[in-house]
Amino acid sequence: MDLYHLGPVSWVESQSIYHALALLGREGLIICHPTTPYICLGLHDDLDYEIDRSYCLERGIPLLRRETGGGVVYLDDRQIFFQLVLRQDNPLLPLNRQRFYEKFLRPAIFVYRHLGIAAEWKPPADITAEGKKLSGNGSGDIGRCTAYVGNILLDFDFAMMSRALRVPDETCRLHLYRIMRANVVTLADCLEHTVDHQALATSLIPGFSDLLGDLYPCDPDPELLETARRVGERLTSREWLELPGRRPAERKIKIAEGLYLLAKPTTGRGCKAILIRDGREERIMSDPDEDPNLACRGIKFNQRGSNNDGEKGHSRHASL
Repeated sequence: MDLYHLGPVSWVESQSIYHALALLGREGLIICHPTTPYICLGLHDDLDYEIDRSYCLERGIPLLRRETGGGVVYLDDRQIFFQLVLRQDNPLLPLNRQRFYEKFLRPAIFVYRHLGIAAEWKPPADITAEGKKLSGNGSGDIGRCTAYVGNILLDFDFAMMSRALRVPDETCRLHLYRIMRANVVTLADCLEHTVDHQALATSLIPGFSDLLGDLYPCDPDPELLETARRVGERLTSREWLELPGRRPAERKIKIAEGLYLLAKPTTGRGCKAILIRDGREERIMSDPDEDPNLACRGIKFNQRGSNNDGEKGHSRHASL
């Protein structure tokens, strides 16, 4: 199988190349990371329901809608993407496509464990450690192929994600930040040292070789690049971005598998934030004015979130 070990690519190419591969009916594994930030919507998301467009325009954050499932994500150069495209008649694919996640995520789980992180698969599509989300992943049929897409978070801008999403009020936004910060972890949270992009990306390859057989390194050819260019124009077009999507009556934001933040309207005073875990209301969160210990008090949502999330103090590179 072809291996496209691309390293840094443009934000559009980080999505358009695997789409193009699938539309051409060609199988392959792509490993890359975007050079600049962007917001990526899932196939069934509604743009104006999910995203504060004015804020993204103000901050110069571009938007793209992919053809795979999952929800809205904020993506930048602190993430490594691994994207596998298989033809739908490939015997590796079970009839129930979700059952393939366990195999697809093994290489990333191996990398996490090699770094000393007790990662495990949480069905259908998360990688977790000690009950917290390390990685959220997705899949979708594109043309005659199925694409599985995953990521490893070196770090994450929780404040930017909280600010870019559309929520009923600022109290809800603070709760969103707090619950994400408490339930999603990155390599920066888990390690005392930084990890080199190239070394991390390369460390995924042996696990995928075990799954897929021999991998043959290659560069995108002119046909693939031209198809990716055209696909990128479509995925970022106004017509495609503004396709109508899901608009539930109550604002519900997925944090991790089985974990959601629900903004429930109340009489006379905004919304009440409710945490739902595995289908059950776990607790109703306090209003910031009523809770002096609210963890995210003082977060500045108009800035890049690395300083807002605390200093990480990295000093050396990991050995992979």
